[in-house]
Amino acid sequence: MFKYDLAKFIPFRDIDACERVRTITRKDLTRHPNPEFRIRIEDDPRQFYFDFALDLVNRILEAEYDERQCVVILPVGPMPQYEYAVKLINSMGVYMRHLHVFNMDEYADQDGNTAPPDWPGSFQRAMRDNFYRK
Repeated sequence: MFKYDLAKFIPFRDIDACERVRTITRKDLTRHPNPEFRIRIEDDPRQFYFDFALDLVNRILEAEYDERQCVVILPVGPMPQYEYAVKLINSMGVYMRHLHVFNMDEYADQDGNTAPPDWPGSFQRAMRDNFYRK
């Protein structure tokens, strides 16, 4: 058997714990003691992004139906889910005045100043161009 040590730059160096999690099967990854917490492994990225968009739109619609505010924290990064969501929202004429969105991420400098929206790498800009303005 080939034995090796964990790389020195890795802060978590518990070899036994790493070996234990390496042996978790795909089936076991989806098990959780809380029945309300459902885990699914999706192999098709397009399906994942579509399901994400559908969940977001459903939450917006449920809040509208219940006449309550809808507050969401949305991740930035790969953005296909927002293209799907925009198509659904626009095609259905979904009311959006009750929606309040917080972006999960943004670049910041060493002093904590976040990137300006006009900077090409800004997540705020990416969300504006790929979701909010559409």
